[in-house]
Amino acid sequence: MPRLNREESQARTRELLIAAARSEIVKKGFALASVRDIADAAGFSQGAFYSNFPDKEAILLELVQQHQTEERARIEAALKGAEGDAASAMAGIEKWSTTVNADPGFAVLAIELQLQALRSPGFAATYNELNRTHRRALGAFVTALFGLFGKAVPGEPAEIAASFIALGRGLALLSADVEARRSGQIIMTFLKALIASAPSAAPSSTPKPASRTKSPTKRA
Repeated sequence: MPRLNREESQARTRELLIAAARSEIVKKGFALASVRDIADAAGFSQGAFYSNFPDKEAILLELVQQHQTEERARIEAALKGAEGDAASAMAGIEKWSTTVNADPGFAVLAIELQLQALRSPGFAATYNELNRTHRRALGAFVTALFGLFGKAVPGEPAEIAASFIALGRGLALLSADVEARRSGQIIMTFLKALIASAPSAAPSSTPKPASRTKSPTKRA
């Protein structure tokens, strides 16, 4: 295996610390998962932790940002791969939906995020901004998907996106009763129903250029 340079080594250290933090927080909860626990699980010293992250809250925010970025990338890929075809786009979204709640650990992590946001105003400010950015991006995808079906989004796109996020998280909490595979199916049922009942989009009209009128010729 080729030797890593300094930048690659630091990136690898961060990856291992993030993975260890995720595992420790899911297993013990944010309050009980200490920096020492996280560093030990990753195979590093506490000094290595603090050279990459100022505190546990920072690594928790890194986890949510990673998850949101990956989710947006999968949805965007589904829409781009459809190349403007509504049926292909829906098939791509349906394929993405099979990954919703496939990782039971994230349901636990989502609860820890919400609890920490309630306890720490500083954390909440950054966490809420990440969520706003995520909802706006998903709202743009919602608008694009509805547009492919010739439908108008029945409401604020970011709010529609927020409702599906809430539905997904709620279903994750019912994991004992609702298996991960069915979470995606339920979300797709609501999405398809919403598209079917949405009003048709107003046809885009290109304004015609104003006709030029000849000025009357003056008689001598």
